[in-house]
Amino acid sequence: MSNTDNIDDTTNLGHQTDAGHTPNSDDWPSWATEPVFIVPPDPAWPATAGQEIDDLLPRLAPFGIHRIEHIGSTSVPGLPAKPIIDLITEIPDFGAIESIAEQLRPYDWHYVPPGLDDRPERRFFIRVRDNKRAVHLQFHLHDSRKAKDQRQFRDILRTNPATKEQYAGLKIQLAHQHATDREAYTHAKSDFVRQALKTIPMRIIFATNNDHKVQEIQAAIGSSLQVVSLRQAGINIDIPEPHDTLEANATEKSSTIHRLTGDNCFSEDTGLEVLALNGEPGVKSARYAGDGRSNQDNIQKLLHELGNNPDRRARFRTVVSLIWQDKEYQFEGVCNGHILQQPAGGSGFGYDPVFVPEGETRSFAQMSLEEKNRYSHRRKAADQLVAFLQKQPKNHD
Repeated sequence: MSNTDNIDDTTNLGHQTDAGHTPNSDDWPSWATEPVFIVPPDPAWPATAGQEIDDLLPRLAPFGIHRIEHIGSTSVPGLPAKPIIDLITEIPDFGAIESIAEQLRPYDWHYVPPGLDDRPERRFFIRVRDNKRAVHLQFHLHDSRKAKDQRQFRDILRTNPATKEQYAGLKIQLAHQHATDREAYTHAKSDFVRQALKTIPMRIIFATNNDHKVQEIQAAIGSSLQVVSLRQAGINIDIPEPHDTLEANATEKSSTIHRLTGDNCFSEDTGLEVLALNGEPGVKSARYAGDGRSNQDNIQKLLHELGNNPDRRARFRTVVSLIWQDKEYQFEGVCNGHILQQPAGGSGFGYDPVFVPEGETRSFAQMSLEEKNRYSHRRKAADQLVAFLQKQPKNHD
């Protein structure tokens, strides 16, 4: 089998085998050579992948595997695909693969040895149901470039509708052209994948699911790179913020995401610091009125605590923690201003309705996003982040 540069599709490989045994091609079952068949997108695919991951994790935990990701076309909402779930995980070395194969064999998992897979950078398993491929599972070494490319291409498709539409058309076209030749089908898509990885702006994970923050910092950064939220990157966790400084909480978030993905990422922690309240709410800004309370609750508590105090001076402060090439860098942005007696405006989020930046008479919530970015603490920190990133090589090859 030829070694094609396969990113999205792994179904051209996989023949029934016991660990360490390569059967004669005449013995291959029908699922090993089933034709390329594209079906409309199924909203149930992500849930099915989640069930498969939940089933696998307890079986693989003894081998130090605690994270498995859904990749490939079935992980992209609205994208036609072969009805096969693609999963990926990373391990320190391949020494335990034979033991993993023994562990998974009773659950209809078939190990494809490297001699058949022809992908020395990974180890490959196929789960069969009703004599058809149902799930693929790839094992890559930690910090594998191939694994990163597969995750990045998935994320490009998730967040770029035009690229997803082009890819969907290409897949359908090639499935008709190469219905009985999986390798040809996969090879024919490789140029598209490589070009997508090269031409899409550099992507970086922002450790948040706050859409307002993503939009705000994306507007601040512009088109020099594409900001990907945790949700868009397929990460569904709630990262604690246990520390008493913005710097430590920012590091906690970025390092957590980096440990999970190995990717370049950044986080931010922002606090409103009111002088008359000795810097409160500070690191507690998002939960000032208590866990689970609304922005309005936080604002009302802040106004209550200040009362009629004439000293309304305050500042927003943002600390960005960037992990780039396994090293952390921090950037700070500050916006000085004062707190209003009553909320004003309906835009923005958080404390924006009661905060007026220096040099203005309007609150952040009375400004457009473009106007707010002229003063924004996040913009100031983001400008430093972008200045740093622009000096770094952005190689998609």
